[in-house]
Amino acid sequence: MMDNKTEENIFENMTREEKEVLLEANTKREWESYGQWLKRKEFLLKMLNYHKEHNLQIDVEKFCKMGHMYYNVKYLSCSYNSEVLEEMKKYEQS
Repeated sequence: MMDNKTEENIFENMTREEKEVLLEANTKREWESYGQWLKRKEFLLKMLNYHKEHNLQIDVEKFCKMGHMYYNVKYLSCSYNSEVLEEMKKYEQS
């Protein structure tokens, strides 16, 4: 377990975009069960990690949309075009 000082240092070194993505990931929506929220959160954290590892720009709006589309595909059986589904798969497997 990290002490408060370590957590503060990690948070200080994050960009504004990273902080916003973490806020989105840590916010459970009223329509999500606890388990569904954890899966969406896991997906967003994998997506964030992928972007950081590959030095990709973090677009907060895209992260929010991808998180909701992930939920829609997994729990509401929605369908999106193959490019979106392939991108989701890439993040899920990272």
